[in-house]
Amino acid sequence: MSRRQSPPTRARDSDRARTRTRLDLAYAEGQVTTEEWRDLVARAENAKTLPELADLVRDLQPPAEPEDDRSGKASGRWIAPVVAGVAIVAVGAVVWGALPDRGTPPPGEPVAVAPAVAPDPVDEDDGGEDDGGVEPIVVDVVDPLEPGGLARVVDDYRAAFGDTVVHTFGVYPDFATVERAESESSNRVVGYTYRGGFQRSGSPPSNRMSTYSDLDLSTIDVAAFSDLVARAPELLGRPGGSVTHVLVRNDGMVTMNVYVDDDTRGSGYVKATAAGEILRTYE
Repeated sequence: MSRRQSPPTRARDSDRARTRTRLDLAYAEGQVTTEEWRDLVARAENAKTLPELADLVRDLQPPAEPEDDRSGKASGRWIAPVVAGVAIVAVGAVVWGALPDRGTPPPGEPVAVAPAVAPDPVDEDDGGEDDGGVEPIVVDVVDPLEPGGLARVVDDYRAAFGDTVVHTFGVYPDFATVERAESESSNRVVGYTYRGGFQRSGSPPSNRMSTYSDLDLSTIDVAAFSDLVARAPELLGRPGGSVTHVLVRNDGMVTMNVYVDDDTRGSGYVKATAAGEILRTYE
C-alpha cells in the first residue's frame, strides 16, 4: 500500500515578498542577468507553494557582508585609504562603493559621477602623527531611504539623463536600481545601478515588462516617500522591523511598495500611491 504524501505548504504574500527581496539583491550584486531576474520575479509572484519559492533562490549566494572598512562610515560618508603617489582623481573618474564593476557605459552615454574629494595634506609642522604616506579619500555616499536621499537620486538621474522617466525603480539602503528605455523609439530597456552616480549594468538590453508602463520620478512625493518608509514597520505591525527596499512601479497607477522584514514575523509590505495614500498592507 503506497504512503500518501502531504501536499506542499502554501505560500503567503509575505513569503513571496521575502523571495522577491532575495532576487532583487541578487540582481543588484550581479548574480543574475536582467532576463533571469525578470523570469525569476515573475515566477515568484505566481508561486503557490513554499517549495516553488525555495527552488528560485536555491543556487543564490547569501547577501554579501559589508566590507570591513564600512565600519568607518560616519555622517553619510566613507573614508578609505589611498596609497600616496597614485593619482587620486582623474577628470571624469567614477568612484564606486561596494558594488563591483558590472560593465562600462558606451561612449557618449551620460553618467552621474560620484564626487571624490582629496583632503588637504597634513602640514609637516602641525605635530600630526605620521600616516605612513597615506592620504584618505572622502567619497560622498547617499542612502536613498534616508530623508532627502530620494530627492538626491532623482536630481542625479535628471543630471545624468536629461529627464526623470524610468521603466522600473528600486530603492535600497545603500543604492538604487533603474531601468530606462534604450532610446526614445526603442521597446528595450537598459539597467543601471546608483551609488552616488549611475553605472550601467553589465546585462544586455531587455524587452519592456508588458505589465508595467514608464513612470516619471518627479511625480513621487518625496516627503510622502520618507514618511511612508518611517511608518511602514508600524503599519505592518512590525515595530522592530526594518525597511529592506521600496519598489516603484506603474501598473496603471504609480505605486510605492515598501518592504519590511522582521526577525520574528518575517516580511510584509505596504502599497501606496505616489502621493503616499495607503492602498493596502500585505502582512
